[in-house]
Amino acid sequence: MSNHKEVPITRVLIGFASAHGSTKEVAVRIGEILRVEGFDVDVREFDEIDSIDAYGAAILGSAIHGQNWLPLAADFIRAHSTALSARPVWLFSVCSIGDTSSFFSDRMARLMRRRRREPSIISEVRSQLDPRDHRYFAGVIERSQWTVAGDLFLRLCGGTFGDHRDWPDIERWASGIAISLQSAPGSSLRT
Repeated sequence: MSNHKEVPITRVLIGFASAHGSTKEVAVRIGEILRVEGFDVDVREFDEIDSIDAYGAAILGSAIHGQNWLPLAADFIRAHSTALSARPVWLFSVCSIGDTSSFFSDRMARLMRRRRREPSIISEVRSQLDPRDHRYFAGVIERSQWTVAGDLFLRLCGGTFGDHRDWPDIERWASGIAISLQSAPGSSLRT
């Protein structure tokens, strides 16, 4: 049973926390897709968001470091969980192993996906927020961002540096959100 109340969907918030810029670029692209579909979208870093009252839906994402969302993202979710529970919410995580692409070899990525645990903040608020989806996207990895031990681990697991984002997957996911929002009660963009 959903906790979502009928909040008019005229504006969509895309909030994010990014460590090196990869997550920000994913958030911006999701915003571009929703704008093309006719939505009024604000893409903001979590520390730039004071209130979510003006938004009928939220798409929230963070880079994952140490198997958890960045502290700024976790703090935002905790602080706004009651208000978020009255809206449709989608979540995305940018990490080394996305749902369709990875820094690692295909075999290693399949194994790691099976063993992956949900970030603790999402587990903590899942029942209250009742998110529509939580999607994992692989990000960008630069050699300078990893230690020598991390570099060795990456190589042993068949991994590579570079941009591993699956843009078509990100765009399909965003388009699916747009379709869901267009058909939602209270949407000003019903098809």
